[in-house]
Amino acid sequence: MQETAIEKHGAAERLLRELIRSPKFKASLRVLTANIDPATASGLARTLLWEDAETFMGTVSLLPAIINFQVALARDIAAQLNSMPPDILVAFMGQLAEKIDFAAAEEAVREFKVALDRLAPVMEKLKESSSGLFARARE
Repeated sequence: MQETAIEKHGAAERLLRELIRSPKFKASLRVLTANIDPATASGLARTLLWEDAETFMGTVSLLPAIINFQVALARDIAAQLNSMPPDILVAFMGQLAEKIDFAAAEEAVREFKVALDRLAPVMEKLKESSSGLFARARE
């Protein structure tokens, strides 16, 4: 049993390491990322939700694991960025910030606030268990 857990631990990292070494994967990743279109996200969300609610709910139930993974990933990325020389970091982050659609991000935050207001009982539980993170986010 423990052997299986050890094998699974870090599987994503090992798989990604192998994929990154593949020129074909890198080329495919460039094509995919060059064609990400935020305008298609709305249709994708509606399709996921209304075409098959069971699949949508199953996918959404993965959100805690996905969020925890992304938080850990973001924490480590921040640590890696902190090791960059300041001038390189500022130039790199400046280029990234220019590409972010902040108006769309604000709209997403507003929509989530509405959803969170409707989920007040769940939010109380989250506030209690999140060391105040959600309480500060709503201020």
